[in-house]
Amino acid sequence: MATMSATEAKNRIGDLWALAEAEPVTIERNGVAKFQLISTDTYGAGPIAEYDRLNSPKRTPRFGFAKEFFEGFNSDALLGVEISGEFEDSL
Repeated sequence: MATMSATEAKNRIGDLWALAEAEPVTIERNGVAKFQLISTDTYGAGPIAEYDRLNSPKRTPRFGFAKEFFEGFNSDALLGVEISGEFEDSL
């Protein structure tokens, strides 16, 4: 795997792309590996599309129910509810 400094990558972007087409390239900042550049031919577009889908602003995160929806709701009342016999088989 090739390694390149961030400054070198910035100054030689064309070479960086050509190198990344052949093999993954690690880009270092201050001697510490920070990024890896890999071609979509090698990596595939699937993971990129999945990343885009998961980070889409249209996607609403699901964290369960918001407390505001249940303000004033008596959850103890649910515990006292008896289930009709017609629903027993579905439990």
